[in-house]
Parts: sequence; structure tokens; C-alpha cells
Amino acid sequence: MEKKEEKEVKEEIELKEEIAEQKEDNAEEQENEISEENNQLSDNEDMIIKLEEKEKQIQDYKERWLRALADYDNFKKRMEREIKEANLYAGEQLIKEILPILDNFERALKSADNDPNSTVEGIKLIYNQLKNLLVKYGVSEIEAEGKPFDPYYHEAVMQVQNPDYDDNIVLEVLQKGYKLHSKVIRPCLVKVVKNN
Repeated sequence: MEKKEEKEVKEEIELKEEIAEQKEDNAEEQENEISEENNQLSDNEDMIIKLEEKEKQIQDYKERWLRALADYDNFKKRMEREIKEANLYAGEQLIKEILPILDNFERALKSADNDPNSTVEGIKLIYNQLKNLLVKYGVSEIEAEGKPFDPYYHEAVMQVQNPDYDDNIVLEVLQKGYKLHSKVIRPCLVKVVKNN
């Protein structure tokens, strides 16, 4: 019986050792699972932190974009206002320089009753003063008489026959034309030769 008891004790010890090993294995597995869960939680926490950082960055970019959009809108409004104002007062300097000419006309008209000859001289001076002012601002007369007809510079209001001239030659200027720098601001009104 002693062998039997020894065997039973041995089996019992072995069984207890197996149970202890299984408990250790289970404990390790549980530790590993807990560790993995902690790692996952840690990864999730890291992802949440990164996500919060990205959301802050997005919010910052959005605020910057809205500020830039508002700045652009204010710039656009300011430029429109300045352009409107510049257009409104663009001729101010020219008008300031025309006013003395107007004053000279008024003086000439007042003196017309007293001395007609001095009035004519005064008007000639005023005419030259006005012409010089226009030249100063880039306004020039378009040469037309005796030149070939050019629809860019001339507007034919009459056609006449004249055997002394070739066809399409400007015979007479009825109203002078003018250019502002290189742009035609008023074409010449002309008589053109048409012999056919």
C-alpha cells in the first residue's frame, strides 16, 4: 500500500505541478493580453492626441485662411475705392491749369468793349496758351490736309471731285482731330477726293 500511496502522492504532486504550470501559463497569457490591451490603449491615446493636434492645426489653418480672405476682401474694396476716387479726380490737375485760361477769356471779354484790336490779340494769346497746355498733357493735332485718307484718323463727311488731286486724298479738314499720346480721341472730319 505504501507504493500505492506513494504513487498517489506522486500523481497528486504531478497534478498539482501541472495545475501550477497551467496557472502560470494562464497568468502569462493574461499578462500578455493585458500588456497588449495596455499597448492598444496607449496606441489609442497616442492616436487621440495626434488627432487632437491635427484638429488644432486644421483650426489654425482655417483661421489663417479666413483672415487672408478678409484681408483680400478689404484690399479689393480699398483698391476699388481708390480707383473710383482716382477716376473721379483724374482731371483735377488739368482743370487747375485750364482755370487761368478761363480767367484770361473773361478779361478779354471785358476789354472787348473798350478796344477791339487788343481783344483779338488777347484771344490769340489765350488760344496759344490753351494749345500749349494740351501739348503739355500729350494732346496733339492729327495732320490731315493733303494726306491720304485713313479711316483710323479721318472721318469722311463729304466726297468731292477734283482733277488736281488723286483719289482718297483729304482735300479739306472741316473739324480738327486730336490724339492723346498715340490714341485717337477725336478723328478729323474731312472732305475726300473721289474722281470716279
